[in-house]
Amino acid sequence: MIVFKCKPFNSLNIDELHSILALRSEVFVVEQNCVYQDIDGKDKKALHITGYLNEEIIASVSYTHLRAHETVLDL
Repeated sequence: MIVFKCKPFNSLNIDELHSILALRSEVFVVEQNCVYQDIDGKDKKALHITGYLNEEIIASVSYTHLRAHETVLDL
């Protein structure tokens, strides 16, 4: 069974952060050939929802709530 956890950036430990960044790199850069600057500061403002299977992160999404005056590019 996949277990989901939700944490703000400052609650992630170094292993969780490394696993999240490695998974994003694997999916976006390697599999989808989508090279972009991933370390952009947005993660510090986000909630990080991770899916664990047998204590390994297999899914990850970062969510930042937009305020009424912001656009996606302002995150």
